[in-house]
Amino acid sequence: MPELPEVHGYQQYIDKTCLGHRILSFDVRDERMLKKPRREFKKLLLGNTLNHTDRIGKYLFVHLGSGPILVLHFGMTGRPTYYHGSVERPRFGHIDLGFDNGYHFAFENKRKFGWWDITESVAEYCKEHKLNVDARDLTFDQFMAAVANRKTAIKNVLMNQSVTTGVGNWIADDVLYQAQVHPLKKANALNMEELRTVYDKLQHVLEVAISLEARYTEFPDYFLIHNRKGRDHCYHTGKELEKIKVGGRTTYFSGDWQKL
Repeated sequence: MPELPEVHGYQQYIDKTCLGHRILSFDVRDERMLKKPRREFKKLLLGNTLNHTDRIGKYLFVHLGSGPILVLHFGMTGRPTYYHGSVERPRFGHIDLGFDNGYHFAFENKRKFGWWDITESVAEYCKEHKLNVDARDLTFDQFMAAVANRKTAIKNVLMNQSVTTGVGNWIADDVLYQAQVHPLKKANALNMEELRTVYDKLQHVLEVAISLEARYTEFPDYFLIHNRKGRDHCYHTGKELEKIKVGGRTTYFSGDWQKL
């Protein structure tokens, strides 16, 4: 699933390719991917331009030349593709915008879990959907205030979008692995040093992933993500990793390295 680092990359891609071109066509193959009626999107988009973007977690907000704001969520398999009209539309480009320069923006979504919505305000949308500030912009004081008194497992807290917006499953696992904190440890049982370490590792994981454009094979060897598929031993101890369910999500950790 595209998480914060991937969506950051998608934002940069859209900013470099799709902005400033007048929209001449709007086509949707499956209207279940639209949170509002098709006619509302057509009215908003046709003749308009994509002006600039904001990203909060996994949500991409596209401000138009005029009118409300477009909200994009890439689901599990989504990605943007900018292509010329002289070539075939991408197979899974279920939503497509055609621009006046002859190019198109295809919203590819193989498994159709991605979607588009419309909102009048980014702030109101975040409030309505209980989204905190982007995890990358979260200060330590904000993190501590949101986490310290929660009585649930720290893994669940990290994946709570009202706490660390944009953090998904692999990021949470890697943060806790690098912080040497067991995923089942209660958030309110973490001392100040542990809270600070979790916060610092969160920022480290995000910055490394963004700097490497989410090319996971290029991540440093100490990242747990290498062990999720293929390798199955702890980088630090050499012992076999453990796998459990936390909050319904498959969770990898090293029992000797992350003691409960």
